[in-house]
Amino acid sequence: MVGENLELKITDIKTATVVGNYYWTYVRVYAGEESGIGEGFFAPKLEGIIQELGRVILGENALDINRVYEVLRWAAIPSGASGSNYHAISAIEIAILDLVAKHLNIPVYTLLGGKYRDQVRLYVDSHAGTSLHAMDAVILPITPKWMQELGVKEVKDKKKAPIHGRVAVQSFTDDYTPEAYGKRAKQMKDEGYTAIKFDLDVPTPYSKSYNQEAGALSNQEVEYLAGLVAAVRDAVGGDVDILFDLHWRFDVGSSIRLAKAIERYNVMWLEDPVPPGNPEILKTVAGATMTPIATGENLYSRYGFAPLLNTGVRIVTPDALKAGGLLETRFVAQMASMNEITISPHNISSPIGTMAQAHLSASIPNFGVLEFHGHDVPIWFKLTKKPLMQKGFIHLTDAPGLGVEFDEEVAAKYALHEKFEL
Repeated sequence: MVGENLELKITDIKTATVVGNYYWTYVRVYAGEESGIGEGFFAPKLEGIIQELGRVILGENALDINRVYEVLRWAAIPSGASGSNYHAISAIEIAILDLVAKHLNIPVYTLLGGKYRDQVRLYVDSHAGTSLHAMDAVILPITPKWMQELGVKEVKDKKKAPIHGRVAVQSFTDDYTPEAYGKRAKQMKDEGYTAIKFDLDVPTPYSKSYNQEAGALSNQEVEYLAGLVAAVRDAVGGDVDILFDLHWRFDVGSSIRLAKAIERYNVMWLEDPVPPGNPEILKTVAGATMTPIATGENLYSRYGFAPLLNTGVRIVTPDALKAGGLLETRFVAQMASMNEITISPHNISSPIGTMAQAHLSASIPNFGVLEFHGHDVPIWFKLTKKPLMQKGFIHLTDAPGLGVEFDEEVAAKYALHEKFEL
């Protein structure tokens, strides 16, 4: 019985990383023979930060989840209680929730207050006419083992620039044509997805380096990008939601012109139009268009999200694997609900992080859709012993903890380091 033992002392913490389309960094928190698993959003040297922060909670009672979280947060404050520290804290918190829920023989969503829904709707991130393959912890392109198994050849002449942003090196190809976007959108609809996202910060036949470096769009580019949106809408009809991502690339004026140009296509949202850090410019963009604006994946804790909630942004996209974990992100959702703002979590994680965010999504009333970013990554589907999703939805059960069986043999095969131990 639970009442017979109210202590679940944390005895050990281990961490390891698998190279999928991103670095998937895991943490396992032990209480004797019992354990729980979590995942943190990628960051340089994240495993080391997890190991350092993990030392401060050894001997703590895992059942005192709020206290353990505060111990971690205060340990991180002098070095900056945001950024990579929060990635680590989020991973540890998720693992503790999994541990505690398994100990109590209940699902994680019960620890979050119970569920509003049994199924969690997904949107599939489709990038462009083909998938965006893989990147490392500083978003440089890589060719991991699973890609090599598919016959993808490693690029020898690597340009040292991140995949996203104004300094990215991009070239227009057939993957960025209306025909390619429409074809891929139809494929996703046929697979059962009811919400589909594409990148819209992509090269066009009219792209000029001097515009890209300044975050500006010419009239021809705005028209071309709006044509990509039109192609997706034509391909899926009116019964599928379509979403588009700008990865913070454009200036205020260009963002507004593009947002207004796509109003007629009734998109679910336009994501991250302007660089992060200044809520006032988001307010300017959101107030100038009928196209719903979404943002939030780069923010940390309730304190980081609070200034966003009065900007007119209609969808907030926290990522619980770096925002502070499931309980902190649920707090953000409660704050957003006071302004009738929808929460649609950002999610580029493996099945562990995806299930964690599915439990979160089930527990909040103002949930919209959850991102799925592993469609074209074969090992994503091999990391669990049972399928997680069906036709664009995750169906939650009453299985204890996160309810996912992690296949560590598969994980070890694609690990970042030769030794994989969780």
